[in-house]
Amino acid sequence: MADLPFDPIALLNKSQKIALGVAGEAFDALIGVGKTAVQPEEAIRQLSALVAAVGDLAAASVNPLQDFIAKQREIADTMANLATVQADLAGLVETLAHRHAAIVESLENITAPVFGLVARDDADS
Repeated sequence: MADLPFDPIALLNKSQKIALGVAGEAFDALIGVGKTAVQPEEAIRQLSALVAAVGDLAAASVNPLQDFIAKQREIADTMANLATVQADLAGLVETLAHRHAAIVESLENITAPVFGLVARDDADS
């Protein structure tokens, strides 16, 4: 999150506080309008502010979640690609191991007569 120009959690927390404050004010204004019906413009202003705050809260909540989901998808795709590359590498190492075993067997076949002679000469000495 260090590369983000803002802290989404702090933005979410701030938006929630603002939305709760505006919601409380709008609710109080609606109760006041219901009792007196003298200030309908104030009630409309409060409701407009509430709608704006709720919109900001929704944006602050959704954007970080969308970013998080997009990053998780990137990680999943990267892990799938890594698994494919590792499977290819495992196949290559298996082939290399078989070839190395064949080379060792060939070396054993070539050196067996020489080692046999050396062992016989040592026994004769």
